Amino acid sequence: MTMNFAEAYSQLSPNEQTQFADAVRRLMADGLIWREDENDRRIYNWLVRQRDLVSDYLRVAGWELRHDESAAIFHVVHREGAHRRRLNRDTTIWLLILRLLSAELREKMIVMPTRYPIVDREQVVERYNSFFPGELRRKKSSLDEAFRTFATLKLIRKRRGTSGEESIELLPALEVMVPANNITQVAEKLQSYQRADSSEDESESETE
Repeated sequence: MTMNFAEAYSQLSPNEQTQFADAVRRLMADGLIWREDENDRRIYNWLVRQRDLVSDYLRVAGWELRHDESAAIFHVVHREGAHRRRLNRDTTIWLLILRLLSAELREKMIVMPTRYPIVDREQVVERYNSFFPGELRRKKSSLDEAFRTFATLKLIRKRRGTSGEESIELLPALEVMVPANNITQVAEKLQSYQRADSSEDESESETE
């Protein structure tokens, strides 16, 4: 840690030093800070003003503070890939499917009733079936679990319409956490899981 950081930190007021500690703690615990989240807004606005100071502090431990201005999100990435959130195979596939749907809706420029793209459960299930036909009967509980995980990570937000049906709002963090230039890139990742499943099936058939 350089003297420049120490000097800059010492010039913060006690209140600002508390905000500094809160910002670092939340970044390390949640991974991201989103301005539109009511619980994040104060820390987000503080990070805008003190980004360089926090970046210097995190850099010592190998972390990089990134700011996606268009999405209004600060997030941290470890240079060596340490401390990444580990998702199991099913959750990863559901994540990629939501990212694919988000990319498709944006590329088609479909008008939505909300600020961010919305899909319903059936759309998600239908897309899963297109990649993994016949598997869904064993995966319904994993979808519910995935939705809970993604909501906690601020990737999605559940909404309920006037008629009671549930829909899923695909939030900006989904595109920040799963970057892709186009639909093809996301589809290719899903197809890699599809090919892996096919290889396992063939291997089991040969064993039998």
